[in-house]
Amino acid sequence: MARDGLTPQHEAILEVARMNPADTLELLRIAGIHYDPKELTDARTDSENANRRFPRERRIDLVARLVMDGGPILVPIEAHRRNNQNPAKLVAKARRKWAADVAVLFEDYHCPVIMLVISDCDEVAAEARQPIELGPGSRVVPVSIGPAQVRVITDPVAPDANPGTAMLSAIFHGNGPDRVAVLNALDQVLATIDKEEAGRRVGVVFTALNEESAKVLEAIMTTTKFEYHSEWTDGLRKEGREQGREQGREEGQLKQARKSLLAVLKRRSMPVTSETQKFVESSGDLDQLQAWLVAAATADSLDEVFGVDPDVQQMLYGDN
Repeated sequence: MARDGLTPQHEAILEVARMNPADTLELLRIAGIHYDPKELTDARTDSENANRRFPRERRIDLVARLVMDGGPILVPIEAHRRNNQNPAKLVAKARRKWAADVAVLFEDYHCPVIMLVISDCDEVAAEARQPIELGPGSRVVPVSIGPAQVRVITDPVAPDANPGTAMLSAIFHGNGPDRVAVLNALDQVLATIDKEEAGRRVGVVFTALNEESAKVLEAIMTTTKFEYHSEWTDGLRKEGREQGREQGREEGQLKQARKSLLAVLKRRSMPVTSETQKFVESSGDLDQLQAWLVAAATADSLDEVFGVDPDVQQMLYGDN
């Protein structure tokens, strides 16, 4: 899981790499690091192993391992939101951790390590890509992505339109002035791939959209009726938005987020015990519930959704 306090947009960006680690190549390309996709022989996330030497509060949000023709590459990915902080001060707090992360991963994996920072703020992204000077002749240089670097995909048949780029475009720009064209392009592109994968991808995008943009995407999906418009993505999201509009209160959104999370856990065949249900229903943090919902879309266990903190484990499983 990512650090507490990340927005649904940040979680959705991380989910791009979790869902399809090969899309990390596209993230690197946006950040200015180019590898030939044809040379990629294997891609997977390796966050659990990579984080084993870090205490919980210092864990990396996501670690992707890419195997190219020339050997493996490790890509630790950190997501940072600006909030109301000064970008320079915000990044300064994280820079020593990034340098340490790179050093530990290089020692453990014996391969190139590329620190990738993603932010919803271009100023934060610009600060993040500044070299970290360790001393004479020694530096760590992260790469970063901000909204301005992500292409706005509005033509679903453009050469650069694929599930990864269309998804990133929707996450970064789906709440902007071009939202209709951006979300329509996403819908058209996702209709060309496996319907189960497309359903997961559009579900992640929904978590990054504000209420108005979510209505736009719902309207597009109602009109086009592609096969991938599953009951989960078509009905569950619509129900949540309608409930939010009717109640007009945060409690309504919280109730729907809890209901959606429990529904996804059950559909993913995870054990939803009375303890698990009580734990979910006791959460009053909408951002955290949405983050768990994103994780649940592709997780194989409750630990991957909620983490392995002993207190959380006790609440999830009781004394068993």
